[in-house]
Amino acid sequence: MAMAISGLMMAHQVAGKATRDAIFLSQFQTAALPTMVAGAAIAAVVISVLRGRTLVRFGPFRITAVSFAASGVLQLAEWVLLRYDPRVAACAIYLHVVAFGAILLSGFWSVMNESFDPRSAKTIFGRISGMGTLGGLCGGVLAERVAAWISPSAVVVALAILHMMCACLLWRAFLSAGAPRRTASAPGETTLLDAVHRYPFLLTLAGVVLVASVGTALLDFAFKAQAAQTIGRGAPLLRFFGFYYTATSLCTFLVQTLFVRYFMQRAGLSASACALPATIALGSLAAAVIPGFRVLSGVRGAEILMRNSLFRSAYELFFTAVAPADKRAAKSVLDVGIDRMGDAVGAGGVSLLLLLAPGRYGTILAAAAGCGAVALLLAMRLQRGHLNALEKSLLNRAIEVDPSMVDDSATRSVLLRSAIMKRPAEPQAIQDSTVSLRSAVTADILIRSAADLRSDDASRVIRAAEKLDSANWELAPLLIDLLAWDEVMPAVRRVLERMGPKITGMLVDILVDPGRDFAIRRRVPRVLAVVPSMRSVEGLFAALEDHRFEVRFYSGRALYLLLSEHADLRVASDRVWEAINRELSLQKSVWESHHLLDTRESKEWFFDDQLRDRADLNLEHLFTLLALLLPADAVRVAFRALHTDDRQLKGTAFEYLESATPGPTRQLLLPLLEADAANRLRSTAANGALQNLLASRARVNQTLKLEMRAAEVRR
Repeated sequence: MAMAISGLMMAHQVAGKATRDAIFLSQFQTAALPTMVAGAAIAAVVISVLRGRTLVRFGPFRITAVSFAASGVLQLAEWVLLRYDPRVAACAIYLHVVAFGAILLSGFWSVMNESFDPRSAKTIFGRISGMGTLGGLCGGVLAERVAAWISPSAVVVALAILHMMCACLLWRAFLSAGAPRRTASAPGETTLLDAVHRYPFLLTLAGVVLVASVGTALLDFAFKAQAAQTIGRGAPLLRFFGFYYTATSLCTFLVQTLFVRYFMQRAGLSASACALPATIALGSLAAAVIPGFRVLSGVRGAEILMRNSLFRSAYELFFTAVAPADKRAAKSVLDVGIDRMGDAVGAGGVSLLLLLAPGRYGTILAAAAGCGAVALLLAMRLQRGHLNALEKSLLNRAIEVDPSMVDDSATRSVLLRSAIMKRPAEPQAIQDSTVSLRSAVTADILIRSAADLRSDDASRVIRAAEKLDSANWELAPLLIDLLAWDEVMPAVRRVLERMGPKITGMLVDILVDPGRDFAIRRRVPRVLAVVPSMRSVEGLFAALEDHRFEVRFYSGRALYLLLSEHADLRVASDRVWEAINRELSLQKSVWESHHLLDTRESKEWFFDDQLRDRADLNLEHLFTLLALLLPADAVRVAFRALHTDDRQLKGTAFEYLESATPGPTRQLLLPLLEADAANRLRSTAANGALQNLLASRARVNQTLKLEMRAAEVRR
């Protein structure tokens, strides 16, 4: 249904543009065009601000459906007005298509943004846009044929019918779906300033829209002025615009179908957003250097193609990361207000340039090229801002679905900081007594301690270990061997942690030595986790290449603790991505054989304690490594999201991971996560079927008992 609405809406837009331009230029001279553009732009800015307030209060669903119906009624009134006062009607049609048409386009995409999560939107929006482009192709043909068979004014009636159909379909398809998706806003209505404060990248996006619109307005004026001079006015001009917009719609449809999806997957949203300003800059410069209507027509067509394919797809997807209340407050202002403000500035620039250099379109095209270059610089900064917005959206949605997703992480961070960073120092008196005792330790005491540690009595070993401190580091080799003894391991580990700074090299050598006992090697990372030094970090990182999964698993945990609690310890990001790609490249059979022999003892070793009994260990390890590079809270929530049934949260998590990871990692990670999600869905369905079967068995048994009792009564 969304595709059908998109097709009808874009058919109206393309046919409306052709009708608008042809009727206006048939009634007025080209010199009046900048004034009309500026007036329509100002009207659009005012309407967009009012529209933003109503969207915050009521949501986009009902308002957009009613607006489509109102647009159809207004266009019927404009058709009637054409018979009595063509000049006034021409101005009304121009204002309607520029201001009201843009508002409706923005409203439709607001409905789409609130109907789909970021992940599914990436696929679905492409189909919706593709059908819209196909509709635009039909709209151009419609405008040309109706003008040729009947009259240019009859096209206005066709436009009214198209918007009436959009209103009916939108009301039927999305009204009931829209109500549950509304979220309660914070006390007081969300304003545009609130949205920009929470999502600063919207300001950059507004800059791109504004400057690109100025460049487009300059380019569009030069194109239309030369079209009127070359082709003439009246029906021939409308038929030309109909053919022209039909051709550009066909090219846009082909680009969207064959190119956009793959380009966005490989290059990302920021590169897609850069396509429009780059086209304006390079195309306008080429048209200024090589004058002629054909070159200018090609440049203007390329600008339309890029705007309605790559730029439009990226632009709408940027908003999927914004919370609904903030989206409603900002989107219509950016879609329409900022865009039309650019038209107004461009119209003013055209008037000024015509005053300074009458009839010289090269100056206008050079100014358009400059605007495109500025917009390109701004668009290159969007990727980082969008990633931050996805992180914020992920955390906000997690709080909405289950506050423990975020609260637990905050509690865990506090516990880890208190356990590692704020270990209480021993009083000075105890330190002094330790020094005096240390000087009195004799070889006999060391020998007795070693004998106790080598005994087979667990209680004797524990008592001996508890008497040792960092000064007795000579006994570290014996203590390390005792890590393999489950019963004494906790006491031995506490002693090794106290000795850690003096025996770091010894611990690292044992960790990376595949010839040592595996039971010892898999427990050494827990000791190194509380020894903050680059030597520990390098040793743990080297262990990420070990052939034993449990060694890699706990080494990753230890690295996460060290790097998150000690900002002065760092590892080059490319090395971490290589380690992640190495894990992702393992065969599926190897992944399925991974398990942990040790029982994880305390919360500090759980990436997410609530999922420890049902989370995939391989995914847990991967997300631990991802947390070395990406914000830990966002990664933790993304991990939790993959184990929930919330479509919006899961889609946001997928989109965040896709945006935050480099190409090689993305190509390995996303198919794995999608396959894991499909397996979980099948498992859930199987469990549901089993529960139904068991419930049916109980009902059958109950029925049989009742029948047996009835038979006994009859006897």
